[in-house]
Amino acid sequence: MHGSIKRVPAAWALCAAAAATGAAQAQSQSGIDISGQLDFGARVYFDDGLYAGQAGAGAEFFIGATFNASMAAGPGFLNFQVDALADSNNGRTVLNVRRAYYAQAFDSWDILVGYNVENWGVAESRSVLNVINPRDETDVIYGGDLIGTPMINANFQTDFGTFSAYALLGFVPPNNADAGSRQRGFWPTADDRAVFEEGNGRNLDVALRWTNNYSLGAGALDVSASYFNGTSRTPVGLPGCGTPAGAVTDAMCDAINAAIVGAYESGIPAAGDPQDLYDLLDSFPEPVVDAAIAALSGVPVAGIVPYYQHIHRGGVSAVYATGDLQLRFEGAFTKPRSEDGYWSAVVGGDYTFYGIGPTDGTLTVVAEYLYDDRQTRNPLTLFENDLFLGANFLLNDTRDTRLRAGGFYDLDSHAQLYQISASTRLNDSVRLEMNAMHVQSNGWNDPLSFIDNDNFVEFKLSTFF
Repeated sequence: MHGSIKRVPAAWALCAAAAATGAAQAQSQSGIDISGQLDFGARVYFDDGLYAGQAGAGAEFFIGATFNASMAAGPGFLNFQVDALADSNNGRTVLNVRRAYYAQAFDSWDILVGYNVENWGVAESRSVLNVINPRDETDVIYGGDLIGTPMINANFQTDFGTFSAYALLGFVPPNNADAGSRQRGFWPTADDRAVFEEGNGRNLDVALRWTNNYSLGAGALDVSASYFNGTSRTPVGLPGCGTPAGAVTDAMCDAINAAIVGAYESGIPAAGDPQDLYDLLDSFPEPVVDAAIAALSGVPVAGIVPYYQHIHRGGVSAVYATGDLQLRFEGAFTKPRSEDGYWSAVVGGDYTFYGIGPTDGTLTVVAEYLYDDRQTRNPLTLFENDLFLGANFLLNDTRDTRLRAGGFYDLDSHAQLYQISASTRLNDSVRLEMNAMHVQSNGWNDPLSFIDNDNFVEFKLSTFF
């Protein structure tokens, strides 16, 4: 054990959200501010899943809910937010407690106790700064929402900026993809067999952060610096024994995984460039690799064992805004306890155009470069040397119509990932949304090739209360 927090099945959250919806009006009259939404949708995949346990092409239906509540409590206030999604066919059934805390402000400082989400990122494409919250990894490409973690957070406002301290009181694991997920590697993650580098002796992680803003020329500069010391919320994935089957017992699974973890901790395999593996796979005919990967994915006992490293991470961010132009940078250096450290960074910016079209719409164009030099012994990343281009268009009409599109281009493998989202209000309480994703990996020369069969279009209807 590692002070981990177990999550409740998502069906309970959906039932609770439905009950809360019916009681919202009565409770709001008693001093509790309640809001939320219910989502109903379908995700249509164009190809059959490549791996064992994945669904075939076609439509898969889902239902989701978000519930928010807040109320005054003495000199402070209570805040609560929970998200739930029921989508068992796609391996995305989850319940995420994002916020459940008490907060109170004093003259020049404030304190928060409970579950909370801290988003430190400033980039549009991906963030390398968010380290204290785990992520929802059941929808790796289009999801990635942060999950709440229990903490005590104190913030001090001074003439030199805001200083923040975090004591993280328990470890909440990420939601990893199961065998039914369409966005996973060829083996599912065995969350119940997770291993922690620091063992049982450490249950408290700490983080520090400083933020400030300055006038600079004709614009404004926002800066931050942060430090984290504790268990990484993103594990290394080690091949191992996931679920006992046949002659393989639970005890045998434990012994197999212990041997694999021991070999990893002793330095086997040696560090190397992840691109070497993708280039090796790409040297064989693609149908041959597809067949081999599909066969390996069906090995009954095989799974990915999450190995959570102890890390130190320092990070900085800077945002400079002048007129319609915004320039951004965020960077981090991560040093695992027993491995070489690595750098991660995102640099770029955006420019906004106003008064477009008959409704005076707003168009923001975005360009960012993503860099990461981690090795195979560190957690997998999909974005090591990539360019991101995107656009956000707000029609500024009475239906609050929005369009968002973006694409990643790998400068090494030439793999491409495209995302698009469009939404509009049907009335004051109902919104219609469309999302789509397309991957073009050009063979097995990039980690995106593992989800090359998972292109989809999704339609979602949301009602708000």
